[in-house]
Amino acid sequence: MALVKGVVMMTLTAFLTTACGDDKNEGGAGGANSVEWDMEKTIKPDSEGAAVLEVTGREGTGWTAEITSGEEWVSFNRSAPGGQTVKTGEVGTSLAARTQYVYYWPNNTRNDRTATIRFTFAGQEPVELEMVQFSTNSGQNVYTAGWNRAWPEIPAEGNKSLDAGNFIYVTHFGPVYNEAAGKNFTGRNFTLCFDKTKRGSWWVAYPMHKTYLGSGRPSKDPWAFDPKIASSFQADLARGGYNRSPAFSYSFDRGHQIPNADRNANTTMQYQTFYNSNATPQASSLNQGPWVQLEGKIRDWKCSDTLYVVTGAYWRPGSTASTTDKAGQNCPLPTSYFKVVVRTKSGATGKRLQDCAPSELKSLGFWVPENAPNQGQPRSWATSVKEIEDKTGFTFFPDVPAEVKTMTETASWGL
Repeated sequence: MALVKGVVMMTLTAFLTTACGDDKNEGGAGGANSVEWDMEKTIKPDSEGAAVLEVTGREGTGWTAEITSGEEWVSFNRSAPGGQTVKTGEVGTSLAARTQYVYYWPNNTRNDRTATIRFTFAGQEPVELEMVQFSTNSGQNVYTAGWNRAWPEIPAEGNKSLDAGNFIYVTHFGPVYNEAAGKNFTGRNFTLCFDKTKRGSWWVAYPMHKTYLGSGRPSKDPWAFDPKIASSFQADLARGGYNRSPAFSYSFDRGHQIPNADRNANTTMQYQTFYNSNATPQASSLNQGPWVQLEGKIRDWKCSDTLYVVTGAYWRPGSTASTTDKAGQNCPLPTSYFKVVVRTKSGATGKRLQDCAPSELKSLGFWVPENAPNQGQPRSWATSVKEIEDKTGFTFFPDVPAEVKTMTETASWGL
């Protein structure tokens, strides 16, 4: 009996298909029978909620769904975990027929947990779909796991001038295609330093390489809660953008820190860039103007060797400026933004960054003075990585020699 697996939250060890059917190129009424997770419905770690299975195909086809593991925290009804472990239905065109809910309860353990649902269309082999709920108490982060020793983009832990007691470090993973092997492997997407008091991240660090890049954008921006951070600390951006503050004459966008266009090689990684933790209220004309131009230039700087990027928001100490989300929650406004990048000069050494001599490396920083319109163009923001370290209190690219981080030359970057 063949089993095809699917995931709602990708685990660190495997990436599995999210849909099943006798022809994945067809769907909807009269097409192939298919079941997949609605990827916009992330699973919160700290509260009750529901994941959504989307069922499509030939009208009238019967199906059975059974929770085969995880009944201690999930159910097909709202009564209690394990309250209903088997559900039946028929493929149809109504919302009730297409949308099936899997309810879950808060994870108060110190470990991530997995539930498995076996879904069977009449006359077809069953498929298995996994849903993973992370734990906010696990204590694992990029530093305790030791990933920072292997990933050059990760800043040093903590901050020289800020209270790091409110920081939450989170890493998201996704499928990365390996050309030599001809298949996907689990790879890092991005790591962020989230501040519980800001509803946003001080920095988001990530590698840039052609394997992460594709084309397209979701037809609807799939904003969702970061499943690895308590939802109570996050802005609720799925309801819409930030409210306009009467204190400002301009509006604010849900500004990505790692752009969705930097991760459009596959749906999993791109959807993760729409987690609320990756957004801050950024002045609309800045976000849609020179900031997006800088994002495009950085994509152009990819190379055979990896380009390493850290994008950040900065809240100036003492600033009280804020806006609200559509849930009415207060969202402090970043006062500035920055980016820092480092790569090999030739772009094709084949070496690890840590093994390169200072003469083989180059770096550059960008500092946007104010989160407001009329902030100039990317070239006017150029500065050294060291200067941005001094401004923010963070230490970037800790394995890179200090002399590399003082560079300000822009011509070799095409600026």
